[in-house]
Amino acid sequence: MADEAYHIGPSIASESYLNGNKLIAVAQRSGADALHPGYGFLSENADFADQVIQAGINFIGPDPDNIRTIGDKIAAKVFIQQNAPSIPLIPGYNGEDQSVDRLEQEAKRIASAGGGGKGMRAVYETSKLKEEIEAAKGESLRAFGSDKLLIEKYFESIRHVEIQIFGDKYGNVYHINERDCSIQRRHQKVVEETPSPALDDDLRKSMTNAAVELGRKLGYVGAGTAEFILDEKTRKFYFLELNTRLQVEHPITEAISGLDLVELQLLVAQGANLKDLGILDNIRFQGHAIEVRLCAEDPDHDFAPRTGIIHRWSPANATQPLPGVRFDTGVEDGSEISIYYDSMVAKVIVHAPTRQEAVRRMATVLARTVIVGVTTNQKFLISIMNNPRFQSGTFDTNFITLEEQCLFPTPKHPEDVKNSVVAALLFDWSLRRNGQVHLRNIQPGWRNVQWRHQRLNFAVGHGGREAQIQYDYLGDSENTKRHLFRAQVIDKEAAKQGEDVSELPISIVLFENDLLKEKEIASPRGITGCKGLLRCTIDGSQQHFYVAEDVKDINEKSVFVHDFISGYQVELVKLDRHKSKAAASEDDRVTPYTSSMPCRILKILAPTGTVVKKNSPLLSIESMKTEVKILSRHEGVVTMRVEENQLVDARVLLCSVDEK
Repeated sequence: MADEAYHIGPSIASESYLNGNKLIAVAQRSGADALHPGYGFLSENADFADQVIQAGINFIGPDPDNIRTIGDKIAAKVFIQQNAPSIPLIPGYNGEDQSVDRLEQEAKRIASAGGGGKGMRAVYETSKLKEEIEAAKGESLRAFGSDKLLIEKYFESIRHVEIQIFGDKYGNVYHINERDCSIQRRHQKVVEETPSPALDDDLRKSMTNAAVELGRKLGYVGAGTAEFILDEKTRKFYFLELNTRLQVEHPITEAISGLDLVELQLLVAQGANLKDLGILDNIRFQGHAIEVRLCAEDPDHDFAPRTGIIHRWSPANATQPLPGVRFDTGVEDGSEISIYYDSMVAKVIVHAPTRQEAVRRMATVLARTVIVGVTTNQKFLISIMNNPRFQSGTFDTNFITLEEQCLFPTPKHPEDVKNSVVAALLFDWSLRRNGQVHLRNIQPGWRNVQWRHQRLNFAVGHGGREAQIQYDYLGDSENTKRHLFRAQVIDKEAAKQGEDVSELPISIVLFENDLLKEKEIASPRGITGCKGLLRCTIDGSQQHFYVAEDVKDINEKSVFVHDFISGYQVELVKLDRHKSKAAASEDDRVTPYTSSMPCRILKILAPTGTVVKKNSPLLSIESMKTEVKILSRHEGVVTMRVEENQLVDARVLLCSVDEK
């Protein structure tokens, strides 16, 4: 934790974290004589580094000229061609002629364009070159202020391997081994590990030598990461880029080396000679380390970013320190995941003597971590750790695509969410019981003459299948605060309208606790739902759940259920059973095209009057630094209700698709 904190402006990055003058003013006001730029924002901005130095403040990073030379991918290729020709480069085009026609011509010559991250596209069909070039130019301009493109050959099956380097002001440059970052989604890293399962000693030596040579040619100072792509079939590697900052994934390097890389940055900035220090000369690397990025996103919907309030955050090491386990995060109960920044909630790092043990440890740590209230990729990360291909170490950047069936299995609906639906029922029943004002001794749903089972309907996740639970409350005849139920969970589509199931085979006992005493309360953010730990038995098996209610509107509530056995949460949207068919049909026409969070309209792909088929792209939006395409849910005629570059709030109807 910092000793002092200063307000630098509103959440919009351009008015705070990207405003260099404000940052320098705060540094001067606090009396700081050095400024660490962090991971992103202005950390690789040469002009900002110049401003810091001119203000008489030490910039903890490389020389601004280094950033200009190597921080730009095109300039980096030119520098290497002229100064370090032995370092292999990806075949490509980086000329000054940036017309769409010339870029299209060069892309065809190279075979295909590609890359990773913001403003980059992999193109597989020449017919789509022009469209993707224009899209990449636009995204690059928005993200970096430049629409100049670099076109490179795209390798379909490669590993992404990066080398950590460190230099000082006396020409000494060292490496601190490699990191494998091949597990990616949207061309952005999800899992990082060190050492790389793909490298043997000879290949490691070749790659680290290339990285150190580049650092020496540059006269590089501070922490840097030389990124390469590795073709495992040919065992050849190619330079990708040099990041002139500390990487998000640096903790795994710290774990196997025993070094503190931030401390090293500070020492170098103070003028320390790395050779005299001697700590980088004979590093004893120990064990294997893995980092995963726990993000507020929905893997089942193309990793779309999600916002919301974290009702419960309890990392696996919250109650006691766990050996070889580290969480880097800034969230707590009540933290809001907003649209203004990256979707990453936490970095989870494990270290163990072997890779096999590290993988096992990560799976356990993820399953013991509770995050409730915001949709995350927790289940997806657990699936990766349990995946045989990942466990074997024989994967590449296509891992998620190749393992799609294993990572996103077809749900065994409703069996796979049965326990979570039972927990949601018990939670809902408890709240209704506690909310009774009159006749408090009569249980919720009581009827003098019972004519059918009670029931609740839930949608699983965002737009998922609907499940129905039918149940009978059997009471607490012995006053032991143990409430007995019988129930059955079925697919709502299979349920006959208004009819009871033939039997209620699930036996449930709810143990009353403090959760049953909570009520919904008003707060500055609206109605705050209840939350807490729920204990019960389901068919004789004792279960624990952490449950939280998210109230968006009077008839729009979600129940987040963290199952301690499966190790992840399930979001269940409570459905209004009194809603008419006409209203439900209108929801189906409107809801898919309503903004789930504030966003910016990037491009209208289907103007008003366009006839579209199911899954046709309608428009693209940007939120949380991620571009998402809205697709049509069915055939029809489009009515567009927004314009390009328009900023819209959450719950705004963007367009509609009506039957012809």
